[in-house]
Amino acid sequence: MALLEVKNLTVSYGPLKAVRGIDLEVEEGQIVALLGSNGAGKSSTLKAICGAVPRSGGSIQIAGKALARSPHEIVRQGIALSPEGRQIFAGLSVEDNLWAGAYVIKNRRDALRSLERVYGMFPVLKEREKQQAGTLSGGEQQMLAIGRALMSSPRLLLLDEPSLGLAPLIIESIFRALKQIRQEGTTILIVEQNALMTLEIADFAYVLELGTVSMKGPASSLIHEESLIDAYLGGKKNQTASGQKE
Repeated sequence: MALLEVKNLTVSYGPLKAVRGIDLEVEEGQIVALLGSNGAGKSSTLKAICGAVPRSGGSIQIAGKALARSPHEIVRQGIALSPEGRQIFAGLSVEDNLWAGAYVIKNRRDALRSLERVYGMFPVLKEREKQQAGTLSGGEQQMLAIGRALMSSPRLLLLDEPSLGLAPLIIESIFRALKQIRQEGTTILIVEQNALMTLEIADFAYVLELGTVSMKGPASSLIHEESLIDAYLGGKKNQTASGQKE
């Protein structure tokens, strides 16, 4: 049984249909990528899964149970989002931002365990724990956004453009952390413009076009798909994972 099962999902913004009846599955323990050009419906799909926007049709199940509509209940069901643009609480400390992500955890010991996990994964956050989050670098803020999502100990972590606006070395650090998160048992569904690098760490990928699934398959196969490279990677097949030309 898939951890996440999405059937015939539609998302509309007034008369505009951003997602047009897509199906997707995420198996437990996988990293699954949602790829495609801007406006393809990738972020809308993530937002519908986490309850940030209402779905106008279709069904979503998590671990075989119908997904709630309320974002708070969805977090309690084991799904957490690290949003595009990070959206940290700039005026709060790093530590307070992280504790904000643990609001569904009733046992303080469990919350402390999550905090230590995040600090172990991103040691710079421990060094900056009393620092105002808005003064962090872009890369540190992205680590904080991911760490905040991990504080609820989700079974499924949703990531929306985690490399956006970051330098290549920081991106490599973030992607190493994603592999570690998966190795520690958290399943990942990621939307990411850096498609080549994402396919290198993913198990499976879906390509969206105008709100529909135009291509899907094992990431190891899609990374060699010429039509995918030409259409969605801008023909950049001679780039390395770090985004530098060979």
